[in-house]
Amino acid sequence: MNIALTGGGTAGHVMPNMALLDDLYKHFDKVIYIGNKNKMEYDICKKFNVPFYHCDCIKLDRSNIGKNFLIPIKLPKYVKEAKKILTEQNVDIVFSKGGYVAMPVVYAAKSLSIPTVCHESDYSLGLANKLNSRFAKGIITCFDSTCNNDRAKVFANPIRKDFFDARPQRVFEEYALNRYTPILLIMGGSLGAKAINDVVYSSLDELCRKYQVIHICGNTMIPITHKNYTQIKFTDNIQDYIAASDLIISRCGAGASTEINALNKKALYIPLSNKSSRGDQVLNARYLTQNGFALMLEEKELTKENLLKKLDQLADFDKKVYVYDRNNNSKIVDYVSKIAYRYAVTGAQSI
Repeated sequence: MNIALTGGGTAGHVMPNMALLDDLYKHFDKVIYIGNKNKMEYDICKKFNVPFYHCDCIKLDRSNIGKNFLIPIKLPKYVKEAKKILTEQNVDIVFSKGGYVAMPVVYAAKSLSIPTVCHESDYSLGLANKLNSRFAKGIITCFDSTCNNDRAKVFANPIRKDFFDARPQRVFEEYALNRYTPILLIMGGSLGAKAINDVVYSSLDELCRKYQVIHICGNTMIPITHKNYTQIKFTDNIQDYIAASDLIISRCGAGASTEINALNKKALYIPLSNKSSRGDQVLNARYLTQNGFALMLEEKELTKENLLKKLDQLADFDKKVYVYDRNNNSKIVDYVSKIAYRYAVTGAQSI
């Protein structure tokens, strides 16, 4: 059987797909990715040697409602593009990680009677998954309350298996860190976090007196030199940085929070505000805070004073231990492959 992966726009919509590759290759003869070549998924697939097929897409614009009138005009054309790829590549099932990139592919699969499995990492369903899940033969969520549907299964968010082979020593050696001063890791997601970065820049004197600060700035990086402060734009081995750190400041995308929890690190989450998104990160952070896994500081309350106060609380925080199922990825792929097999043998009506 052949499977098409889709989803994109941010690393959070792509990396979980990459985490499943080893298990997917055990069940499927061919694994391809359908996305937009101008988005992050293209470069990530190239790195992981996954055959990539371009399909145009259109995003719901929350800031300019007028642009959304183009969606019903453009979407049929993009669905046609996706149908051509699915047909030519003889795809048997589509695994959709969500995001607007996935919509033409899922709609095309529906029109071709190809089964789809939708995966949602966040506490609430994103708009694309809300729409796509209507056609899905299977729905995977990471939280029990995300989707009240008898087709929904709950698994942890996929993490690459090599993530658990983290080598923090590489970080210590690369930046000549000592073992006596705590390490504070600051990360803002694959696209960076300007709001966090700006407050961090203004707090460096205080932060660097207490911590060795490693700041993953993303695209909004402003080059700054300061004692006990290291900044980088991106890293491909985030597990080494997380493993090396004592405390972490982060956005609360599902991917980052799962990885931080999997290595049982103390984290202060500053989720993307409801004004800038649909509020999924706020819900993720509230869940983790209420269940004793982390602390939270809302972006509207993000000031230098509040950041430093919360970090002091984090240092004394008694974090609840999180247990990540190392067989999680294989369980997800088993579920997906069973749907593909049942559909291939018995047809759509019995699924």
